[in-house]
Amino acid sequence: MVYPQLSTANDYVMQGDSLLFEERYAEAVDSYTKAIQIQPSTFEAWIGKGKALRQLKQYKAALEVYNQAIEIQAHDANAWNGKGNTLNKLGLYQDALDCFEKSIQLDPTYYDPWVNRGFSLDNLGRHEDFEASINKAIALAPEKPQAYQNNAFHYALLNNVRLAVENLRKAISLDPSSASQGLLSSQFFDPIRADELFKQLVQENASK
Repeated sequence: MVYPQLSTANDYVMQGDSLLFEERYAEAVDSYTKAIQIQPSTFEAWIGKGKALRQLKQYKAALEVYNQAIEIQAHDANAWNGKGNTLNKLGLYQDALDCFEKSIQLDPTYYDPWVNRGFSLDNLGRHEDFEASINKAIALAPEKPQAYQNNAFHYALLNNVRLAVENLRKAISLDPSSASQGLLSSQFFDPIRADELFKQLVQENASK
């Protein structure tokens, strides 16, 4: 939805949020930018712009935006999590981990940084710490699929087919649409793609 008459920073933030939801990311960036031009301290505009830029894979620009958001509200867990996500995309896993630690310190019950922290730890080779972080995420929100997806990626890379498929099956049961949105074709599953257990799971979901 595009609002016909916009005058305030909040108007443009609301439009940006709608465009972000509709996956019109470049337009969302423009809308958030207008909000910032009207009122540079509009925290929500910086956060929304960071999300949209990340979806556009403009990670360096997104990182600058999250830094601005943190300057405005240094005690916001969402801003630190967004910065950490961006650093993960840039392959800066230790810096990302530091951001997730800060996010969790600010809000220990916030699910997302526990999942994302696990991704950083796994890429740093800290596999036991990865498992602890993912288990914490599952304890906080067992109904959300992302932690199970990360578990599946982790076990696939370790060539543990049984646990990879078990976690992947759980993730798909919580979010059936993910199977048709490319989850099963993720490159993370390349090490186990030829295995019969994985092939069976793909076949099961192809028939749905």
